[in-house]
Amino acid sequence: MADTEPTTGPATAERADTEQPAPDVGAARRTTPWWRSVRVLSVVAFVALVAAAVFATLWATDDSGDQLAQLQGRLDTEAAAEEVASEYAMAVSAVDHEDLDGWRDALTAGVSDQLAPKLEAAVDVVGPWLTRMEYTSTARLLAAEVSENDGDTFVVQVFVDMTSRSKQTREGVAATATYTVTMDRASDWTITDVGGVGAGLPGADDTAAGDADGDPAPGAEAPRPGGR
Repeated sequence: MADTEPTTGPATAERADTEQPAPDVGAARRTTPWWRSVRVLSVVAFVALVAAAVFATLWATDDSGDQLAQLQGRLDTEAAAEEVASEYAMAVSAVDHEDLDGWRDALTAGVSDQLAPKLEAAVDVVGPWLTRMEYTSTARLLAAEVSENDGDTFVVQVFVDMTSRSKQTREGVAATATYTVTMDRASDWTITDVGGVGAGLPGADDTAAGDADGDPAPGAEAPRPGGR
């Protein structure tokens, strides 16, 4: 049997010529100069340093920090004023005809010496009506906001959701009461004036002539015959 030798035809030769070794990616990467990476990192670090210096200079030269502190201080002061006014409004909105002394204490708590006698006199006028009508009320705070500010004088508007009951309205009547509370910060938030206290209470209207039973208001002149 004759030996057969592998034949190398034209196709085999052409395929051998076209097959080239794959490029060495790792070698290409290894050929990148190391100093180029170091230079890039140095540029990035320099830019970051410059930016930090610029921001530090702007912060030191403008008054944004002072403005922020002033704003926060004003917000804190207004929040304190609103808290004091809200606590007062909630206390005076809770009325019980069986505890008028407690309501008197709530009205005069934290108020100035000039205002206290006026509020006590209001209790003396309205109190008998509350007893006759068997009046009670509960309250829920809705909102409070500083409406005016002049130096140490703060005026706060307080909105309270009140539910009142009497012998005429056993089921209760809901209404929104608005209080205007003026305070002096310099005297530890002393209340110097109050508006809205007693609004809607029986006998609070000076023009009222009597309650549902036809009784005249305390101190009011009885109607004359003929309505005069």
